[in-house]
Amino acid sequence: MYLKLHVQGSKKLVISFNLQRSTNYSMDTAKITQNITTELEQLKKYTSTPEKGITRFPFTQEAKEAANYLAQLMTEVGLKVRTDNTGSIIGQLEGKSSETIMLGSHYDSVKHGGAYDGIAGVICAIEVARLLRENNNTLSYSLEIIATNDEEGARFNTGLFTGKVLLGQLTVDDIKNQFDAQGISVYDAMKSYGLQPDEIAEHTRNDIKAFLEIHIEQGPVLEYHGAQLGIVQVIVGIKRAKIAIHGRADHAGTMPMNMRQDALEQASKVISKISDRARLFPNSVATVGYLEVKPNIMNIVPSEVNFAVEIRGTDEDSIMSQYYALLADLDQMSHASGLTYTAENLLFTSPVKMNETIMNILEASCIERGYSYMQLPSGAGHDAQIFGEQIPAAMLFVPSIGGRSHCPEEKSEPKDLAVATIVAYDAILKIANSL
Repeated sequence: MYLKLHVQGSKKLVISFNLQRSTNYSMDTAKITQNITTELEQLKKYTSTPEKGITRFPFTQEAKEAANYLAQLMTEVGLKVRTDNTGSIIGQLEGKSSETIMLGSHYDSVKHGGAYDGIAGVICAIEVARLLRENNNTLSYSLEIIATNDEEGARFNTGLFTGKVLLGQLTVDDIKNQFDAQGISVYDAMKSYGLQPDEIAEHTRNDIKAFLEIHIEQGPVLEYHGAQLGIVQVIVGIKRAKIAIHGRADHAGTMPMNMRQDALEQASKVISKISDRARLFPNSVATVGYLEVKPNIMNIVPSEVNFAVEIRGTDEDSIMSQYYALLADLDQMSHASGLTYTAENLLFTSPVKMNETIMNILEASCIERGYSYMQLPSGAGHDAQIFGEQIPAAMLFVPSIGGRSHCPEEKSEPKDLAVATIVAYDAILKIANSL
């Protein structure tokens, strides 16, 4: 037996054990790896942008093709399969109790995205169900393997759709007022897909005991530290706002510098502080990913600048401290230059801590099986975030090669996904007796 512990300061990074294990824990990792490889290759075909990454928006033909394939896989492993009113695919393995442990991720994608984001977690979940069936395991709770719909929000600029519906957070009016780029509402898209949008508030779930999600990391941390798995501690909160700075358009050659009301000059001074400020807060990031300049002509002093800022962090105080500091910078800019500004709140979600009991179960499996792992925050939002606001939830991360995600180059090793599958299998067997 050996133990390896890597630390950075007082923070645990990676623990790896190598133990003599009983034959009860033996798994055909090669078979699991091959199944995952084959199934993910097939799912790559269900995209509206062949050869240009995966584009699988909700309520589209390619989404239906992927959903049908997932339903087929679930049926083949012996699950009772249905499509719920969100368009998610659910395969049930009945337990002694009707209360349910839910395991899965999403099957939609961003535009020109990768072949692993979300969908890899669904395939791993199906493999967990196959292992449970093959080993004749009897569960205290029922298990649902779920492929959730519209987690990304790429079509309607919303996201986490299935979780919001199942937890009773959406109304008919909400989905009638959420539109895609073609002006199609969620309501109409659901109707065309064969769902019942008028029943959107009637499909809440009160039977879900816990939610577990396997997902690719979408960042470089696990690969950098050489960890096979990541156990997520907290999913970050997000603050988004749109800022408009109003100046005055003038001739770029004739208006003296000390008399200008240049909206872009003042915006640049404010924007330049955002990233440096974020670096002062641990586990925080801040991004200005959208910028619009008016009139955007080379020889005219800009009269208006619109930009969007997104701040993410693992605690609410750090997020809001950065946002209030941004507002203070805008106030100072306005007072010094005479320009005006507006700030529009677009989104705020609080950080969500993962359930410690399930985290401990995942950690125990890693230790017993000799898998290296580390605990880390998730910088991206996930289905586990929306479920974790109300029920015990946890996440397992698998390394992303090069940290790449939301792009065609996104890739994770099937053998790493197989490791996550085995740990999730262990966890499902133990969760029923621990919550």
